[in-house]
Formats: sequence, structure tokens, C-alpha cells
Amino acid sequence: MLYTYVATGLIAGAVAATGAWQVQGWRLGGQLAKQEAAHASAIASANQAALRLTEIYQENANAAVRKAEARSAQNKRDADGLRDELDGLRGVLATVPDRIRNASREAVNQYANTASLVFDQCIRRYSEMAGAAQGHASDVQTLMDAWPSKSR
Repeated sequence: MLYTYVATGLIAGAVAATGAWQVQGWRLGGQLAKQEAAHASAIASANQAALRLTEIYQENANAAVRKAEARSAQNKRDADGLRDELDGLRGVLATVPDRIRNASREAVNQYANTASLVFDQCIRRYSEMAGAAQGHASDVQTLMDAWPSKSR
């Protein structure tokens, strides 16, 4: 009978240990499931943030392209207007030799003074434009050098 009690105690202990083992497994499984859910939620949140950031970048890029297209159209209109003005100026300049040949000394002197003033203004504007163009080229090169690339 002693063996029966001992055997019953051992079986009860084994059943209790197995039950405790199973309960512990369920508890740890629940904790793992919670961690996996939290991890999946964090990944989904990060993906949404990355998608939103990508959308913002794309909107900015699209806006920049629209502005560049508008600038290009305005530049073309300006260039066309300048071309028309230059054509008219060429016509006027073509008649200058004949007009100077027939003009008085005072008119020739006045023409020379006026031409000097115009050329001086042209030189100043050209110098300003060259400086601005050089600054722009430098800015573009700086941006290109700083832009991330696979080779760096």
C-alpha cells in the first residue's frame, strides 16, 4: 500500500509538473504573441511614416518641376522678346555708317558720347551677369558634390 501511495504521489507530481509546464508554455506563448504584435505594429507605423515622407518628397519634387517648367516658359518668352529687340537694333545699327557719313561733326561727337555711355552700361551689366552666372555655377557644383551617390 505504501507503494500505491508513492506511485500515486509520483503520478500526481508528474501530472502537476506537466500541467505547470503547459501553463508556463501558454503564458510565455502569450507574451511572445504580445511582443510579436507590438513589433508588427511598430513596423507598420514605421512603414506609414516612410510612405508619408516619400509622398512629401514626391510632392516637393513635382512642385519643383512645375516651377522649373514655368521659369522655362518665361525664359523662352523673354528670349523671344529680346530677339525681336535685337533684330530691330541691328536694323538701326545697319544704317549708322550712312548717317554718320552725312552727319555734322557735332552730331558725330554726340553719337560717340552716347555710344560710349551705352557700351559702358553694357559692360557693367555683362560683368554683373557673369558674376551671377559664376555664383550659380558654383552653387550647382556644390550641390552636385554634396549629393549622395553610390561611389562615395
